[in-house]
Amino acid sequence: MGRMVSFKVDGVEVSGYLAEPELKGNAPLVFVFHEWWGLVEHIKDVCERFAKEGFFAFGIDLYKGKTASDPDNAGKLMQDLFQNRWEEAKSMVLASIKHFKSEDIGYVARTGDYMFGATGFCCGGTCTWYFGAEFSEDFKALVPFYGLYSIVPIDFSKIKAPVLAIHAGMDAFIPLSEVTKAIEECNKHKVNAQFLIYSGVDHAFFNDTRPEVYHEEYASDVWEKTIAFFNKHLK
Repeated sequence: MGRMVSFKVDGVEVSGYLAEPELKGNAPLVFVFHEWWGLVEHIKDVCERFAKEGFFAFGIDLYKGKTASDPDNAGKLMQDLFQNRWEEAKSMVLASIKHFKSEDIGYVARTGDYMFGATGFCCGGTCTWYFGAEFSEDFKALVPFYGLYSIVPIDFSKIKAPVLAIHAGMDAFIPLSEVTKAIEECNKHKVNAQFLIYSGVDHAFFNDTRPEVYHEEYASDVWEKTIAFFNKHLK
């Protein structure tokens, strides 16, 4: 079972949910960026799933303890993050990277090379793209789920890691025209990116706590592909 952890690096306080694999050894660590709901039980469960597959998983709490259960409040929290607290969020992610590079937390680097991956959902997908570019020396593989491309500027030219980008064909939040632009940016900057668009499903189809949008078959398929992708590029 995972646990909530807190730490402070360079004066920056961070908390989140850390799940650990049974065999720690040289296990890679995957950052799991939450949806607009915040660090809710679903995200903690995703961290646990990663741990069962042999990864450390850290669900960073970018909302600093706040969560939402309805779209209006979730939208306000997300808007506040991207419009008012984005520099703080960047400092939190950097502090987390530094923390997990330290030698006293049980994370053993692979021959001195710290193997970090990142994934996230909705606004967490945006975070995966953005921080994958911002901290490109640290993140070695990225799997953004239905990230929003227009809410913060993503510098595709900085991305060095391979990317597996997941989208829903009926996503009202992220029209396929935005996905097409992202594909063009990746091609322009020679990003090693693969885009998977699941037809006939809506935003958040991976979230099994939301029966109105959850698609069991596609969720199972994309999870299998996600694990295979991280196994290939992080292990």
